[in-house]
Amino acid sequence: MSGKPAARQGDMTQYGGSIVQGSAGVRIGAPTGVACSVCPGGVTSGHPVNPLLGAKVLPGETDLALPGPLPFILSRTYSSYRTKTPAPVGSLGPGWKMPADIRLQLRDNTLILSDNGGRSLYFEHLFPGEDGYSRSESLWLVRGGVLKLDEGHRLAALWQALPEELRLSPHRYLATNSPQGPWWLLGWCERVPEADEVLPAPLPPYRVLTGLVDRFGRTQSFHREA
Repeated sequence: MSGKPAARQGDMTQYGGSIVQGSAGVRIGAPTGVACSVCPGGVTSGHPVNPLLGAKVLPGETDLALPGPLPFILSRTYSSYRTKTPAPVGSLGPGWKMPADIRLQLRDNTLILSDNGGRSLYFEHLFPGEDGYSRSESLWLVRGGVLKLDEGHRLAALWQALPEELRLSPHRYLATNSPQGPWWLLGWCERVPEADEVLPAPLPPYRVLTGLVDRFGRTQSFHREA
């Protein structure tokens, strides 16, 4: 298990100021083990404008909630605050954030996880079966490709709750903030190939939230239209 401590330069403090000390180039998984996380989601209060930052902030609203062992909840928040490195625009447009907007960007030597609060968490490249951990967010990011994790791994039991095809796929990434789950499945939208396509299209350089799996193996799948 690779424990990667995290600290967040550029994050917003309780009183509206930003953390300015620390190296701007460090990342989760870097040799120093320090993380850089940009946090427009740190601005969570305003009536409706935060007087310190001039950001318009709307509190979270729940549009749909379907009860069940693995409930489906559709909620959204809004903040007009912007940083120099904002997270990608979500499905509802600039400023709006939903839990379904979790997105993972795959770069040459870096993985950038944009959470539903607008923050960008940086991880080092993961080989199949490897994991990264953010201490500041209490968040694990694991790449598929192995049937089992090491017995001493805190997520070993939760990993076994996943369907075998997910565990063995090196192209999928999974995230969780608790050994009790659930897993957030990060995959890609399936595309219907064109009639003249001979080879399958390459996978996109990003992953989006495609479902949830709880510790009992119950699965909730999300389907998106292109």
